[in-house]
Amino acid sequence: MSVLCCFSGLYYDLKAQSIQGIWSGKISRRSATTGATESLEIQISQTGNVLWGHSFAFKDTSRFVLYKLEGKRNKKEKSVSLKETGQPAYSLPDAYFPCEKIYTLDYYRIGNTQYLSGTWGGRGAYMDTSCFPNEELLVVLQKIKIPDYPINSFVAKKLVNYFTRKNELRLMDSSMNEEKFMEQEWVTPSNKTGRDSLLITERRQDIQEILQTADSNIRISLYDNATIDDDTVSIFVNKFPVLLQQRLSATAHVFYVKAPEPGKPVEILMQAENLGSIPPNTALMVVETGKKRYEVRMSAGYEKHAVLIVTYLPD
Repeated sequence: MSVLCCFSGLYYDLKAQSIQGIWSGKISRRSATTGATESLEIQISQTGNVLWGHSFAFKDTSRFVLYKLEGKRNKKEKSVSLKETGQPAYSLPDAYFPCEKIYTLDYYRIGNTQYLSGTWGGRGAYMDTSCFPNEELLVVLQKIKIPDYPINSFVAKKLVNYFTRKNELRLMDSSMNEEKFMEQEWVTPSNKTGRDSLLITERRQDIQEILQTADSNIRISLYDNATIDDDTVSIFVNKFPVLLQQRLSATAHVFYVKAPEPGKPVEILMQAENLGSIPPNTALMVVETGKKRYEVRMSAGYEKHAVLIVTYLPD
């Protein structure tokens, strides 16, 4: 089954939206040869257009960076700017130091899911060096009810360690070609939420990778990851079904995505229909766009959907 999808009309105004709450997702950096993705959680409080809170970037419970956060939203531009500030608490390997980050984000919605998506940059520990210059720096967050690490178990624990056992944590001193694509089947999903959205089971959405493309045409090939164990999945692009209850194997299921206007990310959601014989349900997504090729490993189960976010931004 080969499907080419194009999407429009799914993005909503920030004007009437409060962004106060907890946002969870991924922060990434990618050079010409390597890439790295970490989890990011941001807690935002809001009065009018003024924002403040905390940011938490982490690999696991032993490797994290905690910053205070301040910023503003711009109703007219439907955007959000956030800046990490103050002295961070962190636990990192030797010779690594935090990056004080600035986030430039746009607000949008796909169905009932709210996103903040954009770029980041910042300065390093010595205040005179840029963090990862000349690399692609991306961030995507979704608004959630329960964070991956709730306040009571993650933040409080780290703050207790920070204040009572400073020797365990360090405190930083404040000093494919167009013709081939066009031959595929086009499907234009409805802008309304209807029967299609009912096919998505109510589960937590876990953003597992974020990519940026300079080409609006995207080819995705889906395989079982590693051992073929009868994993069966459904795939939704911006809540619209493109593959339903498909068994994964060494033979690819291929679908084509036509990205919307520049700066408008596409949500590719993988729903586990079973756990296979070796849980959880895992898949390999090969994403081809322009001259670039990415391999994304997805993992889903009955508690969470696996989500890939792809943003089209021409050079």
